[in-house]
Amino acid sequence: MVRARRVKPDEELTLVEHLDELRSRLIVVLAVLTVGMAVCFWKSEALLTFLAQPLPDHIEHRGFLQTGPLDAIMTSISISIYGGLLLALPVASYQLYAFVIPAFAEEYHKHLRPLVLMIPALFICGVVFGWYLVVPPAIDFLFNYNADAFIQLPRAKDYIQFVMLTLLAMGIVFEMPAVMLILARLRIVSSALMRRHWRVSIVLIAVLAMLLPGVDPISFIVEFIPLLGLYGLSYFIVVAVERTRRPEEPDTAPLT
Repeated sequence: MVRARRVKPDEELTLVEHLDELRSRLIVVLAVLTVGMAVCFWKSEALLTFLAQPLPDHIEHRGFLQTGPLDAIMTSISISIYGGLLLALPVASYQLYAFVIPAFAEEYHKHLRPLVLMIPALFICGVVFGWYLVVPPAIDFLFNYNADAFIQLPRAKDYIQFVMLTLLAMGIVFEMPAVMLILARLRIVSSALMRRHWRVSIVLIAVLAMLLPGVDPISFIVEFIPLLGLYGLSYFIVVAVERTRRPEEPDTAPLT
């Protein structure tokens, strides 16, 4: 596997060298994505059975409706793609961090290094939160809404897309505190700014919750509330950054 060379902050690279480093990091991400997709395709039947757990008990057949000869294999391909993305996104976050961090002065690196563990950990927390606290109530509400008027035989393609997109979305939005930490370190965001525009922030969070997978009110509520909590956590992170900032630090992070 190609290993990207670590660039020092005081090292000047040509455009070709920057592109070569970017290529190396993209190869790493694509390699992890490929391996993740292969493993998920290999275990697609077990993953499909696992993902079917949130289905309500009143559905007699715990399997999925197959309406064509390609449904089964296309479902396996969908599971492999979504599963590969879930496995590759934490690695992609680190590679992005490693590519961007040399652009900042070395004195800022000790403040940004915790993101190496923080971003993947927050992503995993978001996926776990989505699986246990978002997907089950959303699925239960959607399959019980006017249930007597329908013969419920869920299609694997639609079900897998809903569940996996929800998990991906929750993993990404849970990285909000890490993003706010970066912005606070760079003095792009301040606690005073967050207090002054808190009403606008709530509206934007509500819009984001509506744009996430799931159009039912239950999904909106279980996605909106944790987003509010993450915004509140981000505020306290920004306050903590401001309290630990040295007076002699510059207003913005100078690029090297």
